[in-house]
Amino acid sequence: MKKTEELLAGLKGGVLREGELSFEKYIPPKPAEWAEIELVPELSRLLRENGIERLFSHQAEALRLIRAGRNLVVMTPTASGKSLIYNIPILEMLLKAPGSKALYISPMKGLEQDQLGALNSLAGPLGLSGGAVYDGDTTPYRRKKIRENLPDVIFTNPDMLHLAINAFHPKWEAFFRNLKFVVLDEIHAYRGVFGSNVAQVIRRLRRIALRWGANPQFITCSATIANPAELARNLTGLPFDLVERSGAPSGGKHFLFISPQYESPYTMGVNLFTYCLDRGLRTIVFTKSRKITELVYSWALAKSPHLAGLVSPYRAGFLPSERREIEQALFNGELLGVVSTSALELGVDIGGLDVCILIGYPGSVSSTWQRAGRVGRQGQESIVALIGLNDALDQYIIRHPEEFFGKPSESAVTDQDNEAILKAHLPCAAKEVFLKEDDPVYDRKIIYPVIEELAREGKLNPGRIPGTWFSTGRTPHRDAGIRAIGEACSIIAKGAKIGETGGLRLLKEAFPGAIYLHRGRQYRVREIDYADRKVFCEETGAEYFTRALSEQNAEIIDENAHENFKGFSLHKGSIRLRFRVTGFEKRGLHDGKRYSVHPLELPEYVFSTKGVWMRLADGIVKELEQTDLGGSLHAFEHAAISAMPLFSMCDKMDIGGISYPFYPSFGGSAIFFYDGVEGGIGLTWKPYELLSKWLGASLAIMTECPCEEGCPSCVQDPQCGNANRPLHKAGAMRLAGMLLEAGERISRKG
Repeated sequence: MKKTEELLAGLKGGVLREGELSFEKYIPPKPAEWAEIELVPELSRLLRENGIERLFSHQAEALRLIRAGRNLVVMTPTASGKSLIYNIPILEMLLKAPGSKALYISPMKGLEQDQLGALNSLAGPLGLSGGAVYDGDTTPYRRKKIRENLPDVIFTNPDMLHLAINAFHPKWEAFFRNLKFVVLDEIHAYRGVFGSNVAQVIRRLRRIALRWGANPQFITCSATIANPAELARNLTGLPFDLVERSGAPSGGKHFLFISPQYESPYTMGVNLFTYCLDRGLRTIVFTKSRKITELVYSWALAKSPHLAGLVSPYRAGFLPSERREIEQALFNGELLGVVSTSALELGVDIGGLDVCILIGYPGSVSSTWQRAGRVGRQGQESIVALIGLNDALDQYIIRHPEEFFGKPSESAVTDQDNEAILKAHLPCAAKEVFLKEDDPVYDRKIIYPVIEELAREGKLNPGRIPGTWFSTGRTPHRDAGIRAIGEACSIIAKGAKIGETGGLRLLKEAFPGAIYLHRGRQYRVREIDYADRKVFCEETGAEYFTRALSEQNAEIIDENAHENFKGFSLHKGSIRLRFRVTGFEKRGLHDGKRYSVHPLELPEYVFSTKGVWMRLADGIVKELEQTDLGGSLHAFEHAAISAMPLFSMCDKMDIGGISYPFYPSFGGSAIFFYDGVEGGIGLTWKPYELLSKWLGASLAIMTECPCEEGCPSCVQDPQCGNANRPLHKAGAMRLAGMLLEAGERISRKG
């Protein structure tokens, strides 16, 4: 506590200058709440030997529900002992019914290793064999041994479950016949396209278990979100009970909202990072992109060379061995600090950290609390510092802290009935266990139209018995990716793989001439082999970074609903996007100034998604034409995109937009907003239901910013493919005001 108090005093006494600490809140510590529950005697003795004399109230409540056979979702803070909630009943099952099996599924590999260690530390002293990890890093020899000598528990991830366990379930017959529990950890990570795919993988798992005579009970855990029971139900197709009142103690947390006035947010972040480390406080910095993670790490070492070897970057795209090495070094205390993307947001145990610095608002209340939960895990006082970027959403949160501390967490959105995803998974399901009209897992009304389409395409064949279908493909699982848009692409330097990327990220970050950052080093993209999915790079000392320029066009596929207002109409439905990188800018590494622009000729990327669009009536258009119609629409589009994460659990990067002064199909002006992921899962549909709040927040983002012509804190977007041209802030504010004043809905359809 003394170090924390000294750090706070130092920050307020000079590190943060006048006007930079815009808000401060202290969340006091919370004492533990205990409850009594009877455990198997040998397990009770073992827990006491490990210092666990009693269970927290939420742990006891959860165990009672599990023993009653209920499917359970537990939503309590980080470090609240959720692992015991699923480990205790599974260990008791193994003691009482030898030969029973359990399956643990984690969204990422690092969590599997954590879970395995937690279980085996208890299973070994009880004379149980414990578990084994079966994932992409498991060697073929080890996989064969695991299948031949099944452990009590298998630890895996959705990718491996999809490709190697579900797909070859006859090899796992003994496991499935005795499967009693399935644990889904960190289910808040299963949202968007990934979550929608995982929902299909879990449904296929349930069908396979039923095929072998098992009907496992599900135990799930989540960070704080608005809809944990709904999400668990969407993922599995089963009803769930919820435990959400935590009995675990927590240390006090100091929240600081910081608005840099005299230097860039990144310079502020680097200064705070090194300041904390030099005072013995173990610190984690979260950034909003891979590129910024690498830059902050480089700048920290340039400022404080003595930290070399004591800090590290961490992000997706690192090889598994690199991630494990960093996680272990953090846990052991060998590293004092880490700079990470959201990759360390999930519950990998990285030991006792003291300070969390967020360079940029993570985009949702839920993600912010999850990242804040990485510090103070051992009950000590901790500090969470949110540094606002020159970004519209960041500045809105900095100016409206009540929006963060007062509003409920957002909902995690999945679309388990997404037709495109069903089309990828139903052939897999039919290959595993043939489909039938009275399927025990699928809803016939939802899947039957998709089955008919797959049959017309020759991917499913009807069986001899009416109402049955079989897959025609030998390996349909390989055609159903579950995490990203398109296949992963390897980043190659000096003949070695240094990372991977894919989908739109590949086009935006790995085009010829792009600067790719990895572990503090810069690599220039030299060549892309699209056929073999490889990007070839060479190391460089360039004093600039690159930013893609692009063009895009929207085409309406179908409309689900619309509402008419006085002056405009609002629609939601499916959109086809055509996206092409047309060139890139070189910008100064330290000052961000544009050095030069370079044209490119690259393939077009076409994908379908969900979105909303506005059609503007002639009256509004004519008023905007008096100033700058195109600039007004474009600036409003940016502000409205920035406001969307206030209502839908997403990052601003998950949303795209296009504004048209003249859209040929409408014969007038239009603005489109779309989910930036293939297939779409309805992220943009939430603001459709909250139109006045969405428009109000969009207007506030612009009116509360003191600039006149528009800046990154209101209507400029650093990711804009048109380099923020044209923009007209005054016209955008007028447009938002007119839309808000448009009056009552005059008709509704859908």
